[in-house]
Amino acid sequence: MSSMKPLRLAIVGFGRVGQVCAELISLSHDLGLAAIVRRAASAGGKLPETLRSIPVTIHIGQARDVDAALICVPTNVVREAASQILQHGIPIVDCATLHGEALHTHKDTIRKMALHHGVPAIVGAGWDPGALSVFRSWFALLTPGGSTETQHHAGTSLRHTTMARSVRGVEDALCAEVRANDGRVQRYVYVELEKGADVDKITQAIRADPLFLGEDTQVFPVENLAELEQEGRGVVLDRRGSPGRFGHQHLLLEARFDETVLTARIMLAAARALLQLEPGAYALTEIPLSAMWGERAENAHRDWL
Repeated sequence: MSSMKPLRLAIVGFGRVGQVCAELISLSHDLGLAAIVRRAASAGGKLPETLRSIPVTIHIGQARDVDAALICVPTNVVREAASQILQHGIPIVDCATLHGEALHTHKDTIRKMALHHGVPAIVGAGWDPGALSVFRSWFALLTPGGSTETQHHAGTSLRHTTMARSVRGVEDALCAEVRANDGRVQRYVYVELEKGADVDKITQAIRADPLFLGEDTQVFPVENLAELEQEGRGVVLDRRGSPGRFGHQHLLLEARFDETVLTARIMLAAARALLQLEPGAYALTEIPLSAMWGERAENAHRDWL
C-alpha cells in the first residue's frame, strides 16, 4: 500500500481549517497538496514557507491533477463552492456545521449534484456534525431506548476547585460542573499531583469533603493543568440506557480539544474514504471506519480490533 500514488487534494478556502489541513497534508505519506483555492481578494496573500511551491488559484477549474477537494469555507457558502467543484467531476469533503433538517436538506442537495456528475461527496465531516455524531450513534446503538445529553463547555465551579486544591498532594485543580438528565449535579475534578502523591487517597479525600457529598464525583489526574485550561473546547456526552432486566447502562465521553485540529483530521480521514465510495452524498456515520484509515487500514485493524 505504501507504493500507491498519494491522493492529491485541493484546499478550497484558506482560513484556520484550511491552514491546518495543509499542515497535516504536508506531514502525511499518502496525501499530497495539489492546489489552494482562495478568493480573488486573498489570492496574493503570503503563504507559509513550506507551501510556497503550491499553486494558488481563484477557481477550482484552474487547478491541475486534483483527485478531491476539501471545502473549508464558511457554511453559508459551502453549497455554492460544492456546486462549482462537482461540475468539474471532482469529489468533495465539506465540514458544514449544520444539524437536523438543515443538514438533511444540504446532504440531499449535494447528493443530486454528485449523482449528476458521477462522483462521491462527504458532508458535515468535522467535529460536530461528524466525529461527535459517530460517538452519539454508537452510544445509542449500545443502549437502545435510553437518552443522551450533550454538554458543551462544562461550567467551572470555583468553590469546589478551591477545595480540591487544598487536598494534600494536589499541586493544582480544576472542577467542572455538569448536570445529568435527571437533574443531579456531576463533578469532574482535574488534579495536577505533587510528585509521589497517591491518586486513590486524593480521590477519597475529595469525595469525602462536604462540598462533594451526595454528588457523582469523578477525579482525573492530568500532567499539566495549565495546558488543559487553555484548550479551546470541551464536551461531555452522557448516555443512559433505560432500566430493565439487562441492567442500567451508562456510557460517558468527556473530552477537551482544539476543534479546528479535529475538524481538519476528520476531513483528511474522510478524503481517504472517497476512493471506496460510489457516486452520491454521505454523512460520516455512513462510511466504513476502515475506509477512513486509507493505506493504514490493515495496521489499524491489527491495533484496534
